[in-house]
This record gives sequence, structure tokens and C-alpha cells, in this order.
Amino acid sequence: MLDKVTIEGFKSVEHLELDLKGLTVLVGMNSSGKSTIIQSLLLAVQNFSFNNGSPLNGLLVSLGDFQEARNYIKNSKEINISLSNFETQNTVNLKFTEKNGKVKLKKEGKDKFLSHLLKYQNKKVRFLSSDRIGSRDIYDVNYSQITDIGFLGEYAIDYLEQHKSTPLEDILIKNKETGGTLESQVNYWLRYIINGEIQTNSIEGTDSVKASYKIKNNTRYFRPKNVGAGLSYLISIIITLLSSKPGSMNIIENPEIHLHPRAQSRLMEFMTFISNAGIKLIIETHSDHIFNGIRKSIYKKNLQIENVATYYFDLNNDGLSNVNKVKFNEDGKVLNYLEGLFDQFDEDLDILLGF
Repeated sequence: MLDKVTIEGFKSVEHLELDLKGLTVLVGMNSSGKSTIIQSLLLAVQNFSFNNGSPLNGLLVSLGDFQEARNYIKNSKEINISLSNFETQNTVNLKFTEKNGKVKLKKEGKDKFLSHLLKYQNKKVRFLSSDRIGSRDIYDVNYSQITDIGFLGEYAIDYLEQHKSTPLEDILIKNKETGGTLESQVNYWLRYIINGEIQTNSIEGTDSVKASYKIKNNTRYFRPKNVGAGLSYLISIIITLLSSKPGSMNIIENPEIHLHPRAQSRLMEFMTFISNAGIKLIIETHSDHIFNGIRKSIYKKNLQIENVATYYFDLNNDGLSNVNKVKFNEDGKVLNYLEGLFDQFDEDLDILLGF
């Protein structure tokens, strides 16, 4: 497993060490460093997977030149990203520097598991961007040798069509009465989270596949553009996670997009289920419903405290990332109050009540 990331001199981060648990959740203010953590992981994956013209730019992430990516506040001369595997006690390091206007990358250390994990073509790491696609009349068939789902979830519908009858491992089957295939479990969770079901069909004679949805007890299926947008943004997450293997890692930005608060809470139940199956999740979110869903899962004993790490980001007076780990007790109560940690509802309510 990838168990720890250490970052130095990257954007707003001066020095930061984060332990990555089965479920790692990044929360906090805008432009405070959450995306920097994800970008550091993607940079590592990108440079283990592809031969790029520039170490800072490629298929997964493009950061421009070195001067844009370095921590200019501290006048950093290099960017360091270290990834650690606790089981093997090994670390791989990536050091980015600039010489004569060109970015140079030096890789140090070896770890067989990390090297295999970080190759995107091995499908051990998947990334779903906050820019992932929504409703479409038709979706492309995937002929890529690099990604099976797509960085924007653009091939998720085709993946479901091609693998709908694939049996899942028992640990990924929540309700065996509904069936043990990828399609049956996708629809189980889709019904639970958002009262929907999906069916997919290849369009004969084309390189396209279509999806249609029905809502609740309706017997008729509709094209994606004629149902709520939340279904289309949610479906790529469900397909991605249910088709993942134990030992793999998924990075998801803003899973809550276009979802009602109840759906967000239930989505957190699903992601807890997935992390308990040995699939590592790294999530960036601005949703208090996702955050409270973590607390609820701890309270209901569905999530062990040692299997979750929630980090709150803000900026200090110098404009550098300040990160605190949120501490929970066995009942899901936050033990360390952090100003700005999803407290806006309470502040607004105090104003409305005249306090």
C-alpha cells in the first residue's frame, strides 16, 4: 500500500507529511493546499507511467513551468515528493529542479510494490477529476490502452456495458439477493443512494454506447439529459469503485457534485463500504454531509478510527498551507475544534437566532 506522502516546496506547501489511511479525506478552505496533495500523487503516478516532455506536465496533471509550481513564498529551489510503503519500509523520492529554464526530475529509491502501483496502465490507481463528465446522449467506446474508466469518467458507461455480467468478489457484494455481478451491485447502490437504476446498450454499427435511467418505481427508462444531473455524475464513482480490486487506490475530487444532502450522506456509506474492502480512497470534498457521513459511520461502528484520516487545510499568515488532522472519538465526535471546520451552519444559525 501507499501509506505516506511527504511534500516539500510545492505550491503553498513548505513541508508536509500525511499518513494515508484506507479512507483519507481532505477538507478545508479554497486554495489552501488540498489539490496540491492530489497533484503530488498524480505527478508521481504520471512520472512512473509516461514519458513526458516535461516532468510537471502530462495526461493526469499539467502545472506549467517550475516557477509556477514551486513554493515562491519560501523561494524553494526544488520540489520534493516522497511516497512510503510501511510494510516494506521503503520510500521512493521524486526531486524536481530547474536548470537553464528546463525542469529536471531525479527519482531515488526503489519499491517493487509502489513501482507497480504507480503505473497507471496497471489500473491499480484511478483518478476521477472534479471536471468529470455529466449527462450525454451517447458515450464513447474505450479503445485506450492507458485507462479503463477515464480521468473524467468518460469511459465508465462503456466499462459497465462491457463488464456488466462480471462477478464481483464477495467482499464487494453488499446485497447478494440482488445478484453478484457488477451491473446488479451498481444498481443496488444507485437505488440506495439516489432512487435510480441504469441500463446500458451498445449502439450497433457505431463506436458508441448509450445509457438510460429510471427513477424509483417508474417502469420507463429515460435518456440521461431527461433525469437529474446527479445520476450522471454519481454513476462513474459507483462503477469505478465497484470494479476496483483490494490493494488498489482511487483518488476522487468532490464526489458530492450535484447530489442532494441525503444522497451525499449515503454516498459516504458506500465509500466506507469500499474502503473496508481494502480499496484505498483519497477524497477531496467541501461537503459537510460527506464529513458528517464519516462521523456517522464511526458512530455506527462501520468505520474504524484507525482506518480513516481526515485533514483540515487552511493558510497561515504567510500564505503557507497549515494542516491539522481531525480527531474523532469512538462515537464520531470531533475532539479538536478547528475554526472553519464546517461551522458555517452554526454561525449562520446564531445570526438568525439573534445571538
